[in-house]
Amino acid sequence: MGLAPSAGIGEGLGYFEPCHGSAPDIAGKGIANPAAAILSAAQMLAYLGFGESGHQLSIALFDAIRDGARTTDLGGSLSTSAFTDQVKRQLDRLVVPT
Repeated sequence: MGLAPSAGIGEGLGYFEPCHGSAPDIAGKGIANPAAAILSAAQMLAYLGFGESGHQLSIALFDAIRDGARTTDLGGSLSTSAFTDQVKRQLDRLVVPT
């Protein structure tokens, strides 16, 4: 569930969120896996007409995981913020400033 994004799209409206919900039992502990939220944001970008940006965000996430970035639910030891930092590093590598 930590990797599952979701979208609810109606007539001219959409909302995007992780499938797993808010996980209040681990709130504030820095151990949540942000991958599904990041993938939901990528879906939102595509929905809003920024498909290439959404694609780059998805690729950055998968590249980070491929290179070993893992939160505890994925068998790693990274905190939420450390995992997000790894995704950001990958995104910085992909995105060429215009």
